[in-house]
Amino acid sequence: MQCCQIIVAVLIGVTPALSTGSWAQSASPSTPVNNWAEFRAAIVSCWTVPENTDGSMIAFRFGLNKTGSLRGPLLITARQLQGDKDARKRFEDAAAAALTQCLPMKVTPAFGAILGESPIRLRFANTPPTAAYQLNSNITIFAPR
Repeated sequence: MQCCQIIVAVLIGVTPALSTGSWAQSASPSTPVNNWAEFRAAIVSCWTVPENTDGSMIAFRFGLNKTGSLRGPLLITARQLQGDKDARKRFEDAAAAALTQCLPMKVTPAFGAILGESPIRLRFANTPPTAAYQLNSNITIFAPR
């Protein structure tokens, strides 16, 4: 695990040595991300939704620098976790793992300039999709149904 990934995991309380099925299998995308839609798709590819977590949601706020690396700590801004204690932990760990797997992210210089100025608000939701604003750095990712 890269140094930055370990730091991200520790900052949000995830044990990096975990190897449960809730951890995403994809690595950071190899093609540079050039816009918010591609950024969202990259994060989606890194998220594996754990079973028995229907109704759960967690939201993060963070920043990335112009090279796609985490700038400062992740902040959990909201969480509504459903299920037993194990299910709640698996959902939170899976969301954190998606970020750990995807960051740092290769970005184009143009998109990197935007990232350096944009706080990102990212919500992982295991609920039926609803109308959600996908405006620039405000992103909701719904679990596939």
